[in-house]
Amino acid sequence: MSDIDEVIVDVEKVNRAILMEVPLVMTSYTVPRKVEKYIEEVITFFLNYAKQNRLRDNVVYCVQELVVNAKKANTKRVYFIDRGLNLDDQNDYKKGMATFKDDTLSNIDYYLELQRRQGLYVKIILHLKDNLITIEIRNNASITAVELDRIRRRIQKAREYSNMEEALVQLLDDSEGAGLGLVMLVIMLKKLGLGADAFDILRTSDETIARIVIPKDLKKTG
Repeated sequence: MSDIDEVIVDVEKVNRAILMEVPLVMTSYTVPRKVEKYIEEVITFFLNYAKQNRLRDNVVYCVQELVVNAKKANTKRVYFIDRGLNLDDQNDYKKGMATFKDDTLSNIDYYLELQRRQGLYVKIILHLKDNLITIEIRNNASITAVELDRIRRRIQKAREYSNMEEALVQLLDDSEGAGLGLVMLVIMLKKLGLGADAFDILRTSDETIARIVIPKDLKKTG
């Protein structure tokens, strides 16, 4: 597995993946801005082929949000290891999260380099098959059971909101942290006409998987 080092989209490679209905995989260990732009362009190719280019901005936002979350999860993993803390221990988790944001923001290059050394990747997979566009964002810092439960409860709650204004009122009192980006993602997908089965967070023994599934023939709503 190699890091993305080419910022120009190989159109022939993308078209071949689409026509042969095979997954197109993009992997990065640090996801710099040039890689984000590369991913955006590939998404655009897929949506244009499916004649769903109207979804481009919304889908790009969703993927960006999930990539940031995956990158943050990898950073959290190396931060806890670096401090000798156990992510699965409740007391260690509280202790680490109390300083995680400030410490990593002030020295992010150090923690990104730790991620690269430990092989912690963010993998974006696009697959057009059986009239479905499947987008997966994977990272190999597997989410803990407690974190997964917290995120799934947020997703379920977000599906109950009619709009962002309603969500913001509720999130102001969220003691676990707003999770605003994830809530916006769910509401955005709902407004596009996608049901509850269009988005999910999964956990395997060695990966966390965020999955978005869009019907190729999704009709415009509103």
